[in-house]
Amino acid sequence: MRHTLPVLTAIVLATPALAQDPADRDSSTISRCAGKVGRDMRQSDPAFGIIMIDGRPWTRVERTEETSGAHIIATTATGTGARHRRDGTSVTFRFTCGLDAGGQALMFHARQLRPGPGDALAPATTVAGSAGFPQETALPRGAELRVQLLDIGESPAGTVLTEQVVRSGWRVPIPFALHLPRVIPLEGRRLAVTARLVVKRQTLFQLAVPHVIAGEELHKPIGLLLEQVQAPKG
Repeated sequence: MRHTLPVLTAIVLATPALAQDPADRDSSTISRCAGKVGRDMRQSDPAFGIIMIDGRPWTRVERTEETSGAHIIATTATGTGARHRRDGTSVTFRFTCGLDAGGQALMFHARQLRPGPGDALAPATTVAGSAGFPQETALPRGAELRVQLLDIGESPAGTVLTEQVVRSGWRVPIPFALHLPRVIPLEGRRLAVTARLVVKRQTLFQLAVPHVIAGEELHKPIGLLLEQVQAPKG
């Protein structure tokens, strides 16, 4: 039996939407929206497991001037994600997230996707896997996994093709599923995955170097081992 999300409303996006704002601000926005829904889920659902929020190119971030009760919504993010419960059930959804002028996420509304041509996501190639740690580690409250699929063919820093923020209430290794729209050609690209575990904007664990994806790996689960980041001395 599938379980619906607690709040049901969203803006429907028929195809991936390229964000119009600077990329770093968009990533921060998605992170704060993931934090909002993660906190809400912990309080309302004892079986809370994993929340995955898709970033670029599936999410659109826009400046707005709307109100939510006594609050002013200065930024609105709309996009897609997935929720997995501890009992094994899962749902995919479209969401709307509203933030105030200071970047605090005030509301997160989601609507479960239904089978059918009018509500289907655009075709995509999925790069799935999980991120673990060198030793058994209990996830601190508020921890999130940030994963990106890069094209490093032209520069070591790479260009972000797609990304995801994952909040896990219990599971280690932390699973992820990066979705790359099939309209983005793969020919001539050199793909790599990078990942880090963040708590309150501080990176605790990260992948030492991007994991380069060989051709045969593209459709197989990828296992990433994150290394602990040493705190700066001083």
